[in-house]
Amino acid sequence: MAITYRYHVGSLLAVFLALLLGVLIGIGLTSSPEEFEQRLADLRKQQQELAKSHEETTAELRKQLQEQETIAKEASAGVIADRLRGKRVAIVLDHDFGSNPLPNNLRALMKQAGAVVTSTTTITDKFVKLTKADKDRLSQQLLLYPPPGVHFRSVLAQALGRDLARGRSRLIGNLRDDGLVRTSSDADYSVRVDYVVLVGGLSKSDQGAVERIDLPLIDALLKDHVRVVGCESTEAKITCVPAYESKGIPTVDNVDTLAGRLALVLVLAGAEGNYGVKETADRLLPPAAPAGGR
Repeated sequence: MAITYRYHVGSLLAVFLALLLGVLIGIGLTSSPEEFEQRLADLRKQQQELAKSHEETTAELRKQLQEQETIAKEASAGVIADRLRGKRVAIVLDHDFGSNPLPNNLRALMKQAGAVVTSTTTITDKFVKLTKADKDRLSQQLLLYPPPGVHFRSVLAQALGRDLARGRSRLIGNLRDDGLVRTSSDADYSVRVDYVVLVGGLSKSDQGAVERIDLPLIDALLKDHVRVVGCESTEAKITCVPAYESKGIPTVDNVDTLAGRLALVLVLAGAEGNYGVKETADRLLPPAAPAGGR
């Protein structure tokens, strides 16, 4: 078993507590105040020596950890660089991430991998909680009529997926004007996309509508032969990964970490499976294809 920082600190505390217990027992057997004071002084000295040793060890462990992180980042950058050169990637957020830096970090990651980020599209709360009045108005405006038993949000999500895949912007423009989606300032919906990164993972149950929006969106994209990867952060309180897995797409459940970012690029490049740190993951990372196989 590797000696971790937590294990080391626990060992130091155990030694200190054993030392303290021994001194207290000794104090209980002490027959004079002078001997009592001497034992206390010895205890203080030993505690200071132990604290100094702990600080030195912690500093060394911190230095080693920083070195390992630097090596990992440099190695990861080497694997990621140009892995998706020239590929067109659209990012779809299945809810509003607010000030969370994850969407911008994913855009930067795609560019680091050499991909062209064609758009970032955010499903807004208005889409998630579509009212009957909005449904009736949009149905007539867009000439979209759901068959019996199919929710209108699902029809909209499928239409959104088709337009993303085929490079058509009219519907997306209408959804943006009606506040159902929000788009990045540099979004270009006039080009076909090769990949879609679908970002889920909710902090509360009413924040998204995975069954009625995410899954129909995935169906439409897969039908047009677009590679879709579902992902979320380790901090997500409500996971979307099992739903994404039900559609047979690869997933990454820790995309906010270095390992998760590396896994996402490798999966987009062709690796199959489910990666991350949660129970639904098969393993932490996919195998990295040799550079010549990019």
